[in-house]
Amino acid sequence: MIRIHNATLPASEFEDANLSGSRFVDVNLEEAVFSDVNLDNVLISDARAYHATFRKTSMESATFENIDMRSVALRHVDLDGASIRFASLINVSIAECDVRGMTIDGYMVTDLLKLARPEIEEEVDER
Repeated sequence: MIRIHNATLPASEFEDANLSGSRFVDVNLEEAVFSDVNLDNVLISDARAYHATFRKTSMESATFENIDMRSVALRHVDLDGASIRFASLINVSIAECDVRGMTIDGYMVTDLLKLARPEIEEEVDER
């Protein structure tokens, strides 16, 4: 396990790495790029990660706390069991994702989508 505390790592590139179980606390990850990285069970806390890119990255059971994720890019990522709390998600867009079981402040996202777009109910139920 890697522990990084009180570090400035803007525009860092992490590629084809196993960082599972690592701890990033009080770090600057602005514009960092994670590509083909295993971040399962990682903790990222008290961090700045705006404009960061996570591509083909597994983040199962990851914990993100008190993190600025403005304009973060998530492409082909696995967030199964992940938790995001006390985060800034300004300008984050979610599209073409399997959101079954995902909640926002205790509300099931699939239920919210059904309210916003009744025609989506059939699509959600088919999965």
